[in-house]
Parts: sequence; C-alpha cells; structure tokens
Amino acid sequence: MRDGYQIRPIKVSNLKKIRIRKQMTQKELAQKSGVPLKNIGNYEQLRRDLGRARVDIVMSLAKALDVTVEELINDN
Repeated sequence: MRDGYQIRPIKVSNLKKIRIRKQMTQKELAQKSGVPLKNIGNYEQLRRDLGRARVDIVMSLAKALDVTVEELINDN
C-alpha cells in the first residue's frame, strides 16, 4: 500500500496474451474464428468470462489461435 492506495497487478486475459503472441489483431481473430469483434473485446477486458462462454465459441477461438482450449481458459 502506498499513500493510502493499494497497488494490485493488472490482470490480462490469456486470450489477449495469446493473440498478441500470435501477432493477430482483434479484427483478424474475429474474422478467423467467426466470433464477433465485440465479444473478443469483452473477453479480453475480462468483462465476460471466457471460461463460461459457449463451448463452440471457446473452440473456435482456440482453433483460430492454434492453441488448446485449456491454454486459452486456464489462468497461468
């Protein structure tokens, strides 16, 4: 805690980490996966929980990123 403020680490979704590592834009991922761009943004900003998304959405994102579903949804 510093000056009355608690400093917490910023949490970044695995989806965003993987997408950036694969050098893809959100738009490219949306086109490749068929998942709406707005949804991808929501998952990346943790406004929606990817772990609770429909199975077909998670599988489409994993396939588009060439990773396993586990890599995409697990907190590492």
